[in-house]
Amino acid sequence: MAKIMFLDESGDHSLDKIDPSYPMFVLAGCVFDFDYYSNEVEPKLNQLKVKHFNKTDTILRSYDIRKQKGEFSCLVDKRKRESFYNDLDALVKSLDFKIIAAAIHKSKLKNQYFEPDNPYNLCLQFILERSVMFLGRSTEKMIFRIESRETHNDRKLAEVYEKFRSNDHQLKEGFTFRKEEIQSKFTDLSFNQKIQNIVGQQIADLVAYPIGVSVLDEKRENKAFE
Repeated sequence: MAKIMFLDESGDHSLDKIDPSYPMFVLAGCVFDFDYYSNEVEPKLNQLKVKHFNKTDTILRSYDIRKQKGEFSCLVDKRKRESFYNDLDALVKSLDFKIIAAAIHKSKLKNQYFEPDNPYNLCLQFILERSVMFLGRSTEKMIFRIESRETHNDRKLAEVYEKFRSNDHQLKEGFTFRKEEIQSKFTDLSFNQKIQNIVGQQIADLVAYPIGVSVLDEKRENKAFE
């Protein structure tokens, strides 16, 4: 059986300028059984879009929803906002998927290391490690879909992925994977543009920000995380 992971981020991966109000970079991966995603997840999210926006080509983006920008300006209306949030919450709760995420507090990273690696590269490395452990010794395979950025950033992430596949890894005591086994598990990586309107990518976008807020301040009210 094949699984598919959609990855999207919250926050800026730059270490040069850090927003003190949200000094986080989060990479969230949402894992679905491939057939379940195609047969159940895509149709259900598209039904939600039709109900609230009368079309399926609306692209759900956490930042625009929170700020009520663009197509989501209608959420200024409290009744519409509550109705949409309630339906979205109920949908996410009903879906069968796992989240493998990595979050980095960028200021702490800079303070701890003299020349820290790019947070995006680090987070992807962490997620690849956890993905191998998630699959374990099963024969299941994983397909990765990442939101595309500029070409040079995509190239760097592809290098992280290929480097991981090309080496043996001892991920915890007594849990070693040979590169041949990893290569058989990780079968494909591709980069997708947001305008392609990929449902799984949008779900990953929606879950990333609440994770970042929770890591930054676990006492802050965070209904989406709950």
